[in-house]
Amino acid sequence: MQKLETQNPKLVTLNTTRNLKLVNLHTHFPLTGQQIGLVNHNVLLPFQPQAEQFYSVGLHPWDLDQATDDKWLDTLESLLAHPQVLAVGECGIDRTLETPVEKQIHFFRRQLELAEKHARPLILHAVRSYSDLLQLKKQSASKLPWILHGYQANAETTKQLAQMGFYFSLGTALLNDRQKLNQSLAEIPPSQLFFETDESTENIESIYIFAAGQLKTTAEKLRYQVLENYQRIF
Repeated sequence: MQKLETQNPKLVTLNTTRNLKLVNLHTHFPLTGQQIGLVNHNVLLPFQPQAEQFYSVGLHPWDLDQATDDKWLDTLESLLAHPQVLAVGECGIDRTLETPVEKQIHFFRRQLELAEKHARPLILHAVRSYSDLLQLKKQSASKLPWILHGYQANAETTKQLAQMGFYFSLGTALLNDRQKLNQSLAEIPPSQLFFETDESTENIESIYIFAAGQLKTTAEKLRYQVLENYQRIF
């Protein structure tokens, strides 16, 4: 197995399968054991980071009405200087909400500006809004990684998003063995793929095992590929 070495403490040195970290890109619970990834934190809440944890911090589209002034934006910018905060999010657009899409786009763009300023990837919440995000990415000409968490769109949408450089993080919905999501998984370039548990207590390893079976590879190879993706971005 290839050995990866770095002076960056955020990265992991690999030389045996025993210390091969299992990436859980997006979760709402502290990560333990051999897992590495991002714990989501709402910027409107006090930030009390735990040792050995990394975080994404952002304003979720569900919480926009609670952001009555720009204090949240100042807080977000200050937290992006924290060494344990590696990404902005989750942020994005949810077309099932009563909140006007124009307002959601406004708040998203403000977070995108900070992400660009501090060179932080984006963790995206997208519900019926993939076309909106495609258009926003084209307009922004952003070179940052845009990572769609909890991804569940169809294969054709996946092809379009992949061509635009989006990354994809698939969660427990994959375990339902739905044909649409299985077809989408097959369209995702390996270098743009992640897995997550989000708010579920499901064992992340079960998602890797299922995905490996769908992709006709081994769970070990898939773990290595996703860890390589994580190291490259973060």
